[in-house]
This record gives sequence, C-alpha cells and structure tokens, in this order.
Amino acid sequence: MNRLTKLCRPIASALVLMLAAVPFALAHAHPMVMNPAPDSTGPAPSSISITFSEAVEPKFSSIQLTDEKGTSVDSEASRPKPNDSKTLILAVPKLTAGIYIVHWVSVAVDGHRLEGSYKFTVQ
Repeated sequence: MNRLTKLCRPIASALVLMLAAVPFALAHAHPMVMNPAPDSTGPAPSSISITFSEAVEPKFSSIQLTDEKGTSVDSEASRPKPNDSKTLILAVPKLTAGIYIVHWVSVAVDGHRLEGSYKFTVQ
C-alpha cells in the first residue's frame, strides 16, 4: 500500500495543479451588460455601451455599428468609459428606424480575444 501511495501522490498533485489553473485558462472578457440590449426594440440610442466581465485592452477592443445591410453607421471609434476599464462606449449619429448590428471585439488584459455581434431595432 505504501508503494501505491508513493505512485499516486505525484499524480494527484499534478491533477490538483491543473484544476487550479483552469479558471486562468478560461479568463476571457465576456459581455455582461449591453446597451441597447440584444434583440431589443426602442428609441434611437445616442451611444452603444458594453460592459465586460473583466478589464479590456482599449487599443485592441472595439465596438462597431452597422445597419442590416452591413453598412457602417458609426463615425467615431469606440473608447473606454472614463474610470471603468471594463466598459467600452461608441457614440453614434442619429439613427433612423431599422435594424442595427453591434459588432464587438474584446481583448482581455491577459491577451485572450473574443468577438461577437447582436441586433437591436430602432422604432
């Protein structure tokens, strides 16, 4: 039994270390709060904002807005919200009624990159 214990101890230690590292390997900046919300319908927003689950690198993270045909409707680059490294803001011009698509890219401070998109409708 002592021999088995000696063999299993290093394997068990390695397994514990690997499981402890899993949260770090899964560290990505996921969208948590999106304004306007995905699939929402309402008045035209003056800006788009996305708050992520962790801080993002503003040089490599972005929000872009297109109409349903894929034509860009934003005239400025997105920027971080002052004093909030988790939130990006995109000022948008006056939007007419229609469907719009928000395209986002997040690069967490640890370098992990995610991207996605969602739609909202202006009445």
